Amino acid sequence: MDKGGELDTLILDLRDNVGGAIDGLPYFLGPFIGAEQYAYQFYHQGEKTDFKTRTGWLPSLVRYKKVVVLVNEGTQSSAEVMAATLKRYNVGVVVGASTKGWGTVEKVFALKTQIDPNEKYSMFLVHSLTLRDDGEPIQDKGVDPTININNPGWEEQLMAYFNYPELVEAVKEILSG
Repeated sequence: MDKGGELDTLILDLRDNVGGAIDGLPYFLGPFIGAEQYAYQFYHQGEKTDFKTRTGWLPSLVRYKKVVVLVNEGTQSSAEVMAATLKRYNVGVVVGASTKGWGTVEKVFALKTQIDPNEKYSMFLVHSLTLRDDGEPIQDKGVDPTININNPGWEEQLMAYFNYPELVEAVKEILSG
């Protein structure tokens, strides 16, 4: 807490978050990184497509000066994209283990067929790959944390970022629970 008694620390727990619809991320990331900011990229047939945030800063989030984003092997899909974006913008420190590496965007394509004119057929295919903060595909690689809790001394690394023992203890408690 700060001296006025208001919270100034935020822990976003994305561990075991399987993600979901990625089209909501430009709205969710805007309050953290600002309006019309580059949020993430898709890679499709040799081309990269940029996606920008659709919303602006959220005044109630500005007060958080210490942000920790928790990830693990169960963090996947759009949750990985979110962690990678927050890492790129230095919104917070990503703490945990490398994420799952599930970075595909699937799409259903309608098919025309001569098999049975009374039936409709479709095909479910990977449409695009999501890219992590270094421009590499998330697929099969995941997002690496800034501080890997599998390495000795991770607590000291987190302390070096914030010099806030209560935050380090809170993170340790969450991770052990």
